[in-house]
Amino acid sequence: MSEQNYETVEVVRHHLPYRLMHWGIVITGLIIGWTGLRLGNLYGISWPDMQTALKIHVYLGFVFGFLWVLLFAYVVKHEWKWFSPKRFPYAIKFFIKEALAWTGLGPHIEDPRGYDPEKGEYVEKLIPTEVMVLWMYLLMAAVMGITGFALYFRTQFAPLINFANQIAPMFGLSSGIMLLRAIHRLFMYLFLMTMLIHAYAVIIFDVLGSMITGKRREKVVRSRRHRT
Repeated sequence: MSEQNYETVEVVRHHLPYRLMHWGIVITGLIIGWTGLRLGNLYGISWPDMQTALKIHVYLGFVFGFLWVLLFAYVVKHEWKWFSPKRFPYAIKFFIKEALAWTGLGPHIEDPRGYDPEKGEYVEKLIPTEVMVLWMYLLMAAVMGITGFALYFRTQFAPLINFANQIAPMFGLSSGIMLLRAIHRLFMYLFLMTMLIHAYAVIIFDVLGSMITGKRREKVVRSRRHRT
């Protein structure tokens, strides 16, 4: 989605606290993912040793979760009008149109992002599908956190494990621990897939630089109300 035919203006897109939390999540997530693959003996990963990998995986999991809580609190305070669940219908409609355009089954869609320099505010800050991506991340992080801590702190999570024991046979598994481990691993793969798609999208939609410098040249849009 090129903006070369539009007037643009450089604006602050992401403030420093948001960028620090974002990259903190990326770095801790990559380390947790690596150690998780080690704990699962997956893909030939043999470093670090199992005990070290377990300690890093669990205790960095607390940091990972805390960063997500901070990021969500920041979004609620500063970015809620862009990420509110009320925007789900708009985001879903845009996603369908976007998918049709990418597959050649629909017309080209205009990049909705724009900034009104006269008002000093965004008319639209997001590619609408970003709304759904944030909530998907939050859901997956929560499920991975709960199941992961249940696998490690089994006494504290005994009620959850007992419940998992009762429903595990429905999935052909003999214990709740096996079920929790399977859910944990499934959501790990979903999270990884979302991260890869996200990484691709930020390059395609030219927002990677703004997550480093905080600034981006945005399309100038005047006298236009943002959609909700």
